[in-house]
Amino acid sequence: MKKIACIILILLLVSNNDLFAQAARQYSFTHYTTANGLASNQVYNITQDKLGFVWLATVNGLQRFDGKEFITFRHNRNIAGSLPSNNVAGIFSDSKGRFWVVNDDNSVGLFHTSTFEYQNVPVNASPKTYNIFFPYRLLEDWRGKIILMIVTQGIFELDENSMVFKPSSLRVPEKWHVLELAADNYNKCYWLGADSGIARIDPLSGRIYTASNNTIKDPILEAFGRLENVGGIRPAVGGKIFSCNNWPRNSGNPLFHWFDRQTRKATTQNIGNSLFPGYHEIKGQFIQSNGQLWVYGLPFAASYDPESEKLNVIGQSAAQGSQLRFDNTHDMFEDRQQNLWIATSDGVYVFNPVSQPFNAYHLLRPGATQPKEGPVTNIVQLSNGNIWVATWGKGLYCYDKNMAPIAVPAALDKWKDVLTIWYIHQHSKTGLVFMGEQGGGLKIYDPKTGKLWNTLMEVFEKRTIRQITEDQEGNLWFGTQGGLLVKWDHKESGGDLEKGYSSLMRLALIQKLYTDTDGTIWIGSLGRGLYQLDPKKGKILDHITSKTGENWQLCTDSPTDIIRYNDSLLIVAGNSVSILNTKNKTSQIISLDEGLPSNTVHTVQKDTSGILWLGLQNGLCRWNFEKGRFTLFDRRDGISFDNFTSGGAFSINKKQLAFTTGHNFLVFDPSRVLNATAPPKVTLTDLHVMNRRVPIDSILQEGELKLDPQNNSITIDYASLQFLDHDQLSFYHMLEGLDKDWVKSTTNKAIYNYLPYRNYTFRVKCVNGDGVDSREITSLAIQVKPPFWRSYWFLGMMVFLGVGFLYWLDKLRMQKLRATESIRTRIATSLTEDLTNSLSSINISSELAKTKLENDSHRTRDYIHHISETSNRMTQAMYDMVWSINPHNDQMHKTLERMKHYATEQESIYNINITIDADPSIAEKESDMEHRYELLSIFKEAIANAVKHSGGKNIHVQLRLRKQKLLLLVQDDGKGFELTTVARGRGINDMKRRAEAIGAQLSILSEINTGTLVKLEMNLKY
Repeated sequence: MKKIACIILILLLVSNNDLFAQAARQYSFTHYTTANGLASNQVYNITQDKLGFVWLATVNGLQRFDGKEFITFRHNRNIAGSLPSNNVAGIFSDSKGRFWVVNDDNSVGLFHTSTFEYQNVPVNASPKTYNIFFPYRLLEDWRGKIILMIVTQGIFELDENSMVFKPSSLRVPEKWHVLELAADNYNKCYWLGADSGIARIDPLSGRIYTASNNTIKDPILEAFGRLENVGGIRPAVGGKIFSCNNWPRNSGNPLFHWFDRQTRKATTQNIGNSLFPGYHEIKGQFIQSNGQLWVYGLPFAASYDPESEKLNVIGQSAAQGSQLRFDNTHDMFEDRQQNLWIATSDGVYVFNPVSQPFNAYHLLRPGATQPKEGPVTNIVQLSNGNIWVATWGKGLYCYDKNMAPIAVPAALDKWKDVLTIWYIHQHSKTGLVFMGEQGGGLKIYDPKTGKLWNTLMEVFEKRTIRQITEDQEGNLWFGTQGGLLVKWDHKESGGDLEKGYSSLMRLALIQKLYTDTDGTIWIGSLGRGLYQLDPKKGKILDHITSKTGENWQLCTDSPTDIIRYNDSLLIVAGNSVSILNTKNKTSQIISLDEGLPSNTVHTVQKDTSGILWLGLQNGLCRWNFEKGRFTLFDRRDGISFDNFTSGGAFSINKKQLAFTTGHNFLVFDPSRVLNATAPPKVTLTDLHVMNRRVPIDSILQEGELKLDPQNNSITIDYASLQFLDHDQLSFYHMLEGLDKDWVKSTTNKAIYNYLPYRNYTFRVKCVNGDGVDSREITSLAIQVKPPFWRSYWFLGMMVFLGVGFLYWLDKLRMQKLRATESIRTRIATSLTEDLTNSLSSINISSELAKTKLENDSHRTRDYIHHISETSNRMTQAMYDMVWSINPHNDQMHKTLERMKHYATEQESIYNINITIDADPSIAEKESDMEHRYELLSIFKEAIANAVKHSGGKNIHVQLRLRKQKLLLLVQDDGKGFELTTVARGRGINDMKRRAEAIGAQLSILSEINTGTLVKLEMNLKY
């Protein structure tokens, strides 16, 4: 929000002719209204909180101000903790840092600046119809007690335990209508103002002292005790001063009273004598930290001078012309920088009467009350300390070294108001004062004798004498409007002031004459550049223009001012600035491109610390030449007219500088404008997260800002809380972790959108015109939390789960390996057992066959047949094993094909019919090696037993799928057998063993002459 500052010229126009001689001095006011952020132009009172923010109570809300931006707080029925009313009657900050708010809805409470929430504090008043918007006083005494006084209701004291205002124990004289209450911290008592007078109350003893009961001989009661309608009581810090006001029934104006305890002197002022005619009221009084008393009301504000016993008015009604324009002053407040704030019916005015560095002066005669405006051309301080101010057509004005107007010399009195003087120079040898006039006139005044020579010599050709300088031999050189360079030879004149003049040469209009430290004279001309003259020989040594050469040239052919910076550098003003190195004949141009505020430099002067001051068309520029830093001052800083005239910069009082304008002149001490001390620490004033305001106080108390990954866009506002530093500080911020270097800001804002998740540190500092950083860099830790899936705990959990998953996979792999190994072991064991049994059977049969070969050929054939059958069976078993191990046979349709192939083989060998009926869905299933092998082995064993032993003609095989379980049924129509009596051979035992190996259920059902059923129920595993 852009701040608009206005400069109000304070002429101190009053009807009394006995006001200060310094009435020519002007104050600078910064004016805040609704046009630049104020919630309402009706401002009731002002205070400052513990962090340095200024708070304003207005008719349209409560506002906080940081010097750049207003933040407004209002009532909102949808928000709990908002103010109960927009019309804020008053605010007060106590010693504990608590912030009190008085509202027009008959309520008082605390506004918590850390959370921006309001807390109501009840007032235990009876009857309940009190109106707190009546005149009230909220104050804190020397004990830290909070006191609330409400006119027509009485005095209340805060109970800190219950946080309720309860009726105070302070007794009030009977039938007194209380108007005012003030705590005297020095004397540890209360002063009470009422319709019936003034009273002193001792809270320890409970005694009341009045004019009729002044047993302690209090001098204030003796002086003012019998006043009526007393208000505005102000005991000064230290108890030395006491002031109040009242409005007697027989007076048309209120009276102001002052008492000095040291001198025991009481004075009374009728404010009507210091104000323009009209209706006036005194609303209150204010005492600055330096002891200066201010009185304010309707429609004025004034300081009181105890020496002259007069009020110095700085504000009147709008009808009185160019003064402070307001109808009523409600309050005055002094902040930590001794700036005075005036709360009025037309906004807020801020100024600093103590440390205002720039003093703008109008033209004033001694004894006059109304200063004049006029184009000032020259300012010179004579050897006696008096300061002469020359004007164009407005005459000559004289001041003492303290800028109090003094009379012009008697010899000049008849011309004092009509003189048109361009330049004044006091001759170092004789003390004579030479004044160059319009039209070639020359006046010479002798301060010792008071004699005046008024001449119009032909040598000047009736052309205006614009410049005068003196060489090292005491000769004077005059530059004229017509371009003549005239020399006055001090020795040749022989003491005759009308002799010794000679026209040396004709150049162009001479704008500046400057005698250099080496004795040469520099001549700034209009349109023809800069000349260097040897005054002894009267010859031009050098001529520099904008086209002289690339490395030796001016920025303009019309230089207006010249100053020597050091033994090698010459500074030349003229729109931009030219820096001439007279030793090595090089030059440099300083313009907007190098940081100059504008290319309108008319004058230049150097102060005692080596700082250059440039008078611009709109402002005064401070140039720290060594550090290359520019600081601009303008009307906001007390420079009422900031259009400076050519060559109008002068040194007075050894360390002060004076600059001329077309309306007045400016005097200031450069050391008070800006010094090398470190600027204040920057304060974080506001914080927005995703465009929503976050209370900055609470964040600062926590010391860290924590952001969610979805709320990571922030705007940070900051300020120096120096309310009259108008852009003289440069601000830099940096977000460590994102910014690589300091970022210069022109808006006092740092905006960061969508910060990546990590930890940051926001830093901000300010730098003054000398490049000095803040005493301390302000910092704020910022943590942008990562999304949960990128948080440490989540990543840790993922690592843990990943490791667990890998462990589980490895465990499965090992289990599978162990299972495979187990299967292999079982298969190898089964195969070994089969091979062992088969080989043993073959071995036995072969041995028996050998013994029976010759005597029992029939038995021998049986043995050989058995051997053949066993070897064939062993071959089939090995083949089945190899077939099962092959992973290409995992599909069940491969197993079904194997079964059918075996059944076909058996049908071809034996006269039997074998049918296989399988559910179609079985073909789509898969099974592991072990289950396939055991299933196939049991199937073959059942078929082999049926074809060999059952004697049946048909074998029916069924394969069914029931809930992921495979059901194998092998049924024959043979002779059957008794399960309980038949001996279990190798085949049945093998089937039992194989079924148990794969966790299957095997059952055999057989009945004589009916047949046999082999039933296997197993899981399909893969």
